[in-house]
Amino acid sequence: MLKKDLGTIFLATLFCILVMYIVIYPNESFKASYDGMMLWFNVVLPALLPFFICVEILIGLGIVSFLGSCFRSIMRPIFNIPGEGSFAFFMSIASGYPVGAKITASLYENNICNKIEAQRMLSLCSTSGPLFIIGAVATGILGNPKLGLLLALSHYSSAITAGFVMRFWSYSKQDKKALRIGSSSKINPLKEMLEFRKKDGRSFGILMGDAVKNGMNLILMIGGFIILFSVITAVLKSSGLLDSFSKTICAILPFLNLDPQAVASVIIGMLEVTNGIKECAAVSMPHVYQLMLVSFMIGFGGLSINAQVLSVIGKARLNFGLYCVMKLFQGAVAAIYTYFMYSIIGVRQVFNIYDAINVSNYVKYLNSSPLDRILNSSLNLTLVLAVMLIFAFTFSMKKAKA
Repeated sequence: MLKKDLGTIFLATLFCILVMYIVIYPNESFKASYDGMMLWFNVVLPALLPFFICVEILIGLGIVSFLGSCFRSIMRPIFNIPGEGSFAFFMSIASGYPVGAKITASLYENNICNKIEAQRMLSLCSTSGPLFIIGAVATGILGNPKLGLLLALSHYSSAITAGFVMRFWSYSKQDKKALRIGSSSKINPLKEMLEFRKKDGRSFGILMGDAVKNGMNLILMIGGFIILFSVITAVLKSSGLLDSFSKTICAILPFLNLDPQAVASVIIGMLEVTNGIKECAAVSMPHVYQLMLVSFMIGFGGLSINAQVLSVIGKARLNFGLYCVMKLFQGAVAAIYTYFMYSIIGVRQVFNIYDAINVSNYVKYLNSSPLDRILNSSLNLTLVLAVMLIFAFTFSMKKAKA
């Protein structure tokens, strides 16, 4: 029997068991499904849909080629990817999962990068957003906004580390040639942008229609994954399977003296990051270890987010197994960075900047209307693009004078 056939049988059995438990626990499943849908409708949809639509339009207009020309001399030597990868990286930082993966897949489908470069880019450009890390996690769940900057620095540093490690993956003579060409080529961002726009050929009306259609399809798919994994988490809790798994792991590894509650929080975090962090925050353990677990969960992203990434990169046929390995690596590196930052620097000594910040802004964001969130998300995208363009223009001018 082929390995693929065994995988099919395993997945079929798994989802049969899931359906059985949904029937056994209908109230818990319905509540989890409703909560997941409300989370998607009230937070995820208004926050991400403007990004998805605008990103599709920007790629079609050639802004990616403009930025690629400006950042080629940075991205190619450090990460061994084309300069256009800077757009995916900045957008991923600005908006979070799975925007970076979506842009990476779009760059590959538009022949802006090859498959190997897209695989490298995927490890660098799959990050959480600062609103989630600082607002939801540090302020909302952990109750200490000073921790937000520590977790954010650890998270983005681990993504850069993962991207740098992946630069050596499938390294070839073609990469050396691309590095030489990138360092010696003249920068003309505007010319490259206009050439890409002519090559695209779509009218602006068609481009906008395609962007809205693709954006809506993607946001609906994300909503489905959020609901599905909310139900899976609820079923695991209600059925007692989560406690059984936790106690079994503790029994298998007695020399580690593991806390079953901490193990349970990690299991939930491996499924869905927000619920995992909530469970972890309720566990009594040394603060630094708690932050390390939280940092690992944010870095890995959970199966819910990674399933969204899988659906986004499915057509591009990128290596999802390698991506998952690198996400585990990123989570582990983020936990290590968190330990050293917390132990050596200390939260109170460095992050007093948050004392001057009104941390109720995130609460106001959650209590605002969906329309307000859409406008807020669009404003954030505009500000990020403005900063990127100013930086790119300044960098290209200095390069041209040199």
